[in-house]
Amino acid sequence: MNAPLARPIRGYELRQRIGTGGFGEVYRAYQPAVSREVAIKVILPEYANRPDFIRRFETEAQLVARLEHLHIVPLYDYWREPDGAYLVMRWLRGGNLYESIRRGPWSVLAAVRLVDQIASALARTRVTRSLTAEECRHYLHVEECPPAP
Repeated sequence: MNAPLARPIRGYELRQRIGTGGFGEVYRAYQPAVSREVAIKVILPEYANRPDFIRRFETEAQLVARLEHLHIVPLYDYWREPDGAYLVMRWLRGGNLYESIRRGPWSVLAAVRLVDQIASALARTRVTRSLTAEECRHYLHVEECPPAP
């Protein structure tokens, strides 16, 4: 999972696969033009080329790209090609919420702080649908993981 990848994607160098899911894979990547690390979600072609998926992908990407909040991971770029669809987001070193919980229990103060951050972000977005457990598991990110007790 940690092997470097040779395939460049539209000005990004894929560095490490950090996760997989039903729709595709997520990579840690590097954008040499601005010297920054990013996360790239690569959607598989069998999904990226379905008309219903294309409509949903375009709509959601445009909505997420307009969100501005301290606790919402910004979307830098997105596009679709015959071999897949791509979402480019800020790289967060802390990982996702699921990984953080697996490392050990959080203190009450850290958990309360996280719930406050999530509530603040959700209040800003006017959420129109419920997140699935799988979405929560992979898309709630933490900038820094709280220390284990």
